[in-house]
Amino acid sequence: MTTATDQFYSKTGLIWGLLGLLAMCGLMKATSGAGFLVIFAVVFAGFSKNRIPVLLFALVATATLTVTNPFLAPKGFVFTVAARLVYIIAAGVMILQVVGRKAPKQLTPLLGLMPYLAYQAMTSSVGYQPIISYLKMVLFLLVFFAFYGVASAARGREDFRFERAVRTVLLIFACYFIFGSLALIPFPGIGKMGAAAALEQGLTVESVGLFMGVTFQPQTLGPAISVVSTVLLADLLFSLRRWNYLYLALLLATPVLVYYTSSRTAMGTWLAGMCFTVFVFMCSHGVGSRWKGRALGAITLVGMLTGIALFATPGVQDKVLGFVLKTSEEKASEEEFSFERFTYSRQGLMDSSMAGFEESPAIGNGFQVSSLMADMDIRSWKQLLSAPMEKGVWITAVLEEGGIFGFLLFCGFLLIAFPLLLSRQAYLGACALFVFIVSNLGEFTFFSTSGGGGFLWAVTFMGLTLDAQRVARLRYQNAMGFRAGQPPQSFTYPTPYAPNGAQAYLP
Repeated sequence: MTTATDQFYSKTGLIWGLLGLLAMCGLMKATSGAGFLVIFAVVFAGFSKNRIPVLLFALVATATLTVTNPFLAPKGFVFTVAARLVYIIAAGVMILQVVGRKAPKQLTPLLGLMPYLAYQAMTSSVGYQPIISYLKMVLFLLVFFAFYGVASAARGREDFRFERAVRTVLLIFACYFIFGSLALIPFPGIGKMGAAAALEQGLTVESVGLFMGVTFQPQTLGPAISVVSTVLLADLLFSLRRWNYLYLALLLATPVLVYYTSSRTAMGTWLAGMCFTVFVFMCSHGVGSRWKGRALGAITLVGMLTGIALFATPGVQDKVLGFVLKTSEEKASEEEFSFERFTYSRQGLMDSSMAGFEESPAIGNGFQVSSLMADMDIRSWKQLLSAPMEKGVWITAVLEEGGIFGFLLFCGFLLIAFPLLLSRQAYLGACALFVFIVSNLGEFTFFSTSGGGGFLWAVTFMGLTLDAQRVARLRYQNAMGFRAGQPPQSFTYPTPYAPNGAQAYLP
């Protein structure tokens, strides 16, 4: 018999999932990336027996391996084509399966992004590189609807075992990114960005020597672990409603990694995610007052102890200021803090985006392209499928790509989506989307599914799926008269919240 907290996820599934992911990395290492083709066996296994969590694992693994450290999982043209084929198959099959079926209401607010994409589809025809814009848009839509289809298929699966399986998939990749990156700290030759890798990816000299963990660049690790840790904290507060050692270990390890990245974007994103999640938890309804009091008391205590440790310890203030200003501790006290000094590292990209916006302020210059691509000589499909692009904050990037009208549509999506998500108790999804947007104040990856954005969308959709399952479970508990958060006694029932073998399926 397992403990109450263990029944929220499968330890066996967690171990086998991690081993499978590491085995895939080893196979790619041995075959220079071609070993990724084994993912199709996992995809078809998910389809053959309608095992949605298996298919979800395959999709998240594809997004994860896309951003994995090339030393651990080398990638080439075979991987690029195969990864896109995975999304094509998943999006096509899952959308056909769920067409005509009502999606969970926690999921539908994300469809508010479609008007912006439809607008971009029209204006990109006169942009810098229409063919690149359309290919990037097709790729984004494939990834979006692959995950949307999988999350929609969760409707009608209110059995607690499904929620447990989805949570296990989330924890597999949380352990991979967080514990895997921690394990690479003693190996700087693997875990830190080298000069050759920075040059190949078109990164600045400042990126050389920064910690990137299991990812392929430092700017990817920070947002990835920040979004994951935010969803884990929200899941702990809203779903588990009790302390769990694995969750606590992952949450405590995240700030250590954030510090090692030396990334202000990572630090700001992580802090924003933690604060927003706690704020939503404080304002939420339907959470037991006893658990809310215990949780908020513990969080307040940790916050106070952290504040005392940071500001009452000699020399720590200089370290913090040096981290924020990206300078040495000795120079930190002499530096004058200002907004311009804080944003100087992104100022060049922001200025470039604003220059593009001034060229076409009304309709913009096309989806996911920049002025550097205007005169690009395209000679191969490889160039089209992996056209590199780096932009600054999402505000200037959206202005450059969509102009004023596109910016209004994108902001309209955000202003509508957040209230809807919160009103429908999609707390995990709302927190994930919030951190996703905040991370894009450092680098615009919101539509970059071939980069770090793909994994962040995967975590967002996993959060929304868990939201839908939690709401259905709590609705069932209330209908049956059980106390919310009542711990299970045994996992022999269809759901640990339905004693005497009662079925947990909703009409």
